[in-house]
Amino acid sequence: MVCVVLGCVLFFVFVRTHRVDGVSMAPTFANNDRIFVRKTEKPSRLDIVTFSPKEKPKDSYVKRVVGMPGDAIWLEENKLFINHQMKEGVKSPDSNTDKRAIDLPDGTIKINVSVEVMKQLSGLTKIPKNKYFLLGDNRNHSTDSRMMGLIESDQIEGVVSFRYYPLNKFGYVR
Repeated sequence: MVCVVLGCVLFFVFVRTHRVDGVSMAPTFANNDRIFVRKTEKPSRLDIVTFSPKEKPKDSYVKRVVGMPGDAIWLEENKLFINHQMKEGVKSPDSNTDKRAIDLPDGTIKINVSVEVMKQLSGLTKIPKNKYFLLGDNRNHSTDSRMMGLIESDQIEGVVSFRYYPLNKFGYVR
């Protein structure tokens, strides 16, 4: 009996439950999916995380980690380029405005961002320490870093690890 109680207490110290609200992570998650979030795990690239946006601290969003601290970034108008493979000291590739995908260095992600985010990122050559760029899997229906900007590590609640509802999709998430 003591082991069961201790196990339950430890579970809720390290794990929280979350209900997905909306379609921003479709097809990975559907509206009303129930997931477990590991509160103590540090996010890695492409992990799915939950976080509280600064503008709505009582809300909790589910998004995917696309940009990590230290990733090389550059702007061309409202287009943000993220590349985690570029060598230290390289600010950006030789570029013309409105690059064609064939000219981009391997591993580069191109994302259209809002004017506010463009201003926030102006002058940066890499994602600062303790900040992340997060995107919803369903880009057409997602409020994410394209509009909110970089997300601070203290806003991140944890890494999604497991879906427990609906039962036909029960299992680990990646």
